[in-house]
Amino acid sequence: MQKAPFEMSNWQKIQVTLLYHFASLDYLKNLQKKVHGLMMAVNPTLDLAKAQQRDALLTDTRWGARNTAGNWENNGWAYLADFELSITTQISKISLESYSITGTNQCERGLSELSLQWMTQAEQDDFESRLEEISNYALALDETMNQHEKAGRWDDFSLTLASRDHSEALDSAPALRLRPDVTATSGITPPRTGVYLPIDDPNGAPQFCWTGNPPGKLLECTTLNALGMKALQEVGRKEIWVNEDLMHAFVQKHLNDPLLTRDDFFSDSITDPALAPSLVARNAFTTRPCTWIYVEQINGESEKWEDSSKPGAPTDVVRLKAGELCNLEGYYFSPAKPDSRRYFSKGELMPNIGGDYGLTFWQWDINQ
Repeated sequence: MQKAPFEMSNWQKIQVTLLYHFASLDYLKNLQKKVHGLMMAVNPTLDLAKAQQRDALLTDTRWGARNTAGNWENNGWAYLADFELSITTQISKISLESYSITGTNQCERGLSELSLQWMTQAEQDDFESRLEEISNYALALDETMNQHEKAGRWDDFSLTLASRDHSEALDSAPALRLRPDVTATSGITPPRTGVYLPIDDPNGAPQFCWTGNPPGKLLECTTLNALGMKALQEVGRKEIWVNEDLMHAFVQKHLNDPLLTRDDFFSDSITDPALAPSLVARNAFTTRPCTWIYVEQINGESEKWEDSSKPGAPTDVVRLKAGELCNLEGYYFSPAKPDSRRYFSKGELMPNIGGDYGLTFWQWDINQ
């Protein structure tokens, strides 16, 4: 096999693993279990409503049976049953390498039209909480399979949040390797089903694509724009999107950046550190066509995740600015330039490589 054009970073491996997790048969089956669990939970509530004859108090001349348990049982139950059946169909199609978004949105919209006045407040809270859990769980799958946009739905921000919400995906995850013999370009169906990374953009989000009917083609790559690159340089890979204080400091430093000031919620977001990550994220990405490389899962071999706290890893020095002296020898890279990874000796001057992103920052590469 020919040599891979680059070495995957730890963060790229995490992103790829997440998409394989969301596209997996087990993930879809677990969604089906959640839907079935909601159906089983609402059954005794319906039975109790009948036993207590609640509908007699809810039927009136103006609304008829609109607010009754009987109306919900006749219509709401059908939405849930159809939703569960659609997931069963999706499960059967995976063997044919055919994937699609779920019917979550349609089910939610249908249920939102039906009254829950026949429930007590506690029963309604429980129902809505279960439905929200299903919606959030299905969203990751739908974002992975969405083929209705110009570019992939995932980006560095959303994948960072997903890595916190779905940390179970990294447990005993299969090892990964690049397949330089399997490549494709945006706009076409790739030769193999699976996750693809952009070859020439280390900050581009991966995509899951498939060869079944109808096929899932590779869309444009979602990647950082000039503002996003500045945030990555100044905040750092480990803290970007998750460290509210550092993100807020970044916003304060760039209050005149037109990419931020054009945001509809700019004035409301600049004073609250909790809103800083989303403010930057809404304006930090762009899309472009690119060439993609297939990332293969190696069954029977688990991925060994890098531990930044292991002996020998940097603690107080993670990033160095151009012009500073290297105080920890090893490999560094600059987000401002692809393929910039190189070795620096202790005491060596960190160079400025130019570009459109201002002062060059060099980041320690955890893959030493």
